Amino acid sequence: MKSAEPIMQLISVSKEYGGETPFLALDKVSLAIGEGELISIIGPSGSGKSTMLHLLGCLDKPTGGEIYLAGKAVSKMNERQLAGARREMIGFVFQAFNLVPTLTVWKNVELPLMIKGIEPRLRREIVERNLAAVDLIDKANSVPSQLSGGQKQRVAIARALAGEPKILLADEPTGNLDSKSSAEIIQFIIGLCRKRGITVIFVTHDQRVAEQTDRVIRIMDGKVESDVGKGNGERAEGTGRNGATRKAR
Repeated sequence: MKSAEPIMQLISVSKEYGGETPFLALDKVSLAIGEGELISIIGPSGSGKSTMLHLLGCLDKPTGGEIYLAGKAVSKMNERQLAGARREMIGFVFQAFNLVPTLTVWKNVELPLMIKGIEPRLRREIVERNLAAVDLIDKANSVPSQLSGGQKQRVAIARALAGEPKILLADEPTGNLDSKSSAEIIQFIIGLCRKRGITVIFVTHDQRVAEQTDRVIRIMDGKVESDVGKGNGERAEGTGRNGATRKAR
């Protein structure tokens, strides 16, 4: 059963990078992301979407505002707690695949489970289930150099889903793939995550990816330019935690 509370909420979130010339990458962004939503965050290079990815993935903290992950304030988490939140709540799929080149497909998917301390018998079950889900059981003993780009990305998907995340962040997941492989990868991600009730956030500049999601958030110059859900039109401003404005259905 889905929770009525957002799985993630941003309230007036800003991110400024220091230096001789400070740069405001995100400027008072407010969003509410529901459990099981299929979202794309789209924008040109330099729009702030990569900064948004880092904040959504708990890889960085905002310099203003607050992010809540499953109701918990990210700003109040220490590094150990942030690492735990990423490990337990968030899966990542990157453009560059980020597979360990010397490990087999099986070991690449198994690695994060070993880090989590899951016992061997359960690891085997989880790895087998997720490789089967991406149709790569027959490649279990191959190394990444023996795979096509699309197959490498499917391994990365299996690895991300093996940890049973609540949120999957996909950063330009089709950026290194041809059009046929790109379409297959997006369908793998959407199909698997819908089946498992996982919130999916694509960060992309590819309009073709955005067209397949239920909600499109367009970022421009560090601000939300539009936030549109299919069938719902432009989202209206509502009231979030502590009276802050947020986008609502």
